[in-house]
Amino acid sequence: MAEPALDTMRHWRQRLRLLRFRRRDQTLMRKHRAMYQLRLHRGELLFAILLPLTFNLWLLLGLDELIGFWRDVLGYLVPKLDFNAQVVMRAVNLGLYDLWIPTVIVESSLPSPSTWWVTAGVCLLAFVLSYVIKPNRGLPFIYIVRATVVLQSTALLYFAFIPASFPQVLEAYVVNNLFMGICLIALIPWILGATYYLFDFSLLQKVALTLLILLFFVVALPLQYLLHANLIAHGSLLFMPLLYLMFGLFVDVMAFVALYSYGMSWRFKKVAAK
Repeated sequence: MAEPALDTMRHWRQRLRLLRFRRRDQTLMRKHRAMYQLRLHRGELLFAILLPLTFNLWLLLGLDELIGFWRDVLGYLVPKLDFNAQVVMRAVNLGLYDLWIPTVIVESSLPSPSTWWVTAGVCLLAFVLSYVIKPNRGLPFIYIVRATVVLQSTALLYFAFIPASFPQVLEAYVVNNLFMGICLIALIPWILGATYYLFDFSLLQKVALTLLILLFFVVALPLQYLLHANLIAHGSLLFMPLLYLMFGLFVDVMAFVALYSYGMSWRFKKVAAK
């Protein structure tokens, strides 16, 4: 059936509804092909609420076991790495109560002149080499290299002029990032509820992907920030901003996207099989 002309509609609600799907040249915007297969049913909407609530309740009841697992992982690996560190528990004030999270106590120093100059030279070399890479094949890599150089250059300028006023210490850095990791683990089921759970996957697939992502972060987070602590202890506080911005939550989000994409491929395999 032909689309009614906009100028023939008198009711403002009809005109507004039609304007939502028209471009500036008055051509009609069609629905994307990926959305044709999306049919929202009450069952999917119900699971999109109940499953995140269930996983959050499971996290709340098992929070002590999760933190205990992280403490055991750090307690086992820190002596193996042998960088004069100790594992202790530190409290995060949540208002009504304190949440105790393991962290690593290790001496972190300001960058020495040699460390500063070597880092500056590497940044300059990386920036120059980024122009040698052919943009038609390595454009994403070029952007990553240049963004890394810019971030590290700001740290170099900071530690060149006001190094003593650096506010962060390594012990608090590990605690804060692990606490953010707990918040991320609590948020992941709701992100999946607003996206993945709305598609026509089976309940087993929805639960399996959620458990896979949660298990990944439960294991990866203490290893990730133990690696950060080790690198900062050996390289100085000069590298903390770069590790935080480029290899902290950013890497966690990219890992989530990769696992989410893997879960979405289950749907395409199912459609292809038909």
